[in-house]
Amino acid sequence: MKTVFLILLFLSINVSSQVMKEKKTIGRVEWVELPELKIKIRARIDTGAKTTSMHATSIEEITQQGQLLVKFQTLDNNGKAIELLRKVESFQKISNPGGFSSKRYVIKEKIKMGDFEKMVSVNLNDRSHMDFKLLVGRNVLLGRFVVDVARSHVLGD
Repeated sequence: MKTVFLILLFLSINVSSQVMKEKKTIGRVEWVELPELKIKIRARIDTGAKTTSMHATSIEEITQQGQLLVKFQTLDNNGKAIELLRKVESFQKISNPGGFSSKRYVIKEKIKMGDFEKMVSVNLNDRSHMDFKLLVGRNVLLGRFVVDVARSHVLGD
């Protein structure tokens, strides 16, 4: 019985360390690229957020050829406002710790962190009063990254 237990323990440690090797360590703040927008921005890494969130103001619904689109402004690398038009993928109800909830538009946007690049769901939110205009959530992190909150810019500048 002890032999079986030791074998199982060894296998679980081995599998666990293999999973950790496959995940990349990142810090609480990282540089993230939005390649299609030609934007590289410092982003807050938030393991408590389900979905990645991007700064957006002047949000306006538009219907074109039967598709729901959203027109909005965000900021480029120099803090200059740029206007974007994206297809609305869905809506997301977000609740803050105080219990207040709001509806947000969700779009698809390609993000790049180090050598990881993928089209992901991003909700739009006015982040004017926040230090970071992009927040990377679990929809990007899960299964790919381990966050070391004591570090920043692990992927480089």
